[in-house]
Amino acid sequence: MSDSTPLPALHQAELDDATLRQLFEDVRTHTELMEVIPKYAAVGYVPEIAAITLAEGLDLLLGGGVRALQLRYRHNGTVWWDTLTPITHGTFRIVRIQHDFTH
Repeated sequence: MSDSTPLPALHQAELDDATLRQLFEDVRTHTELMEVIPKYAAVGYVPEIAAITLAEGLDLLLGGGVRALQLRYRHNGTVWWDTLTPITHGTFRIVRIQHDFTH
């Protein structure tokens, strides 16, 4: 591969229920929400038309109705993608990546 564009930084953390709820509130009040995309199956891709509301996404995640959920939003002029996955005992993994679509 000859492309020398560096990969964006990836950040991971584990969130409890209260922190997850606060994240959704922060996204709702402090960002320009672009999409909320659920992933229902272990394999395969979700069609782009499968976007849902932020509230629906939180309900699905808390209720165990999705395998993962991706929030795509703009904050301070930067695009971020947060992928949230339920792990164990009411905790969730967040993988956050900053996207630069200018390259």
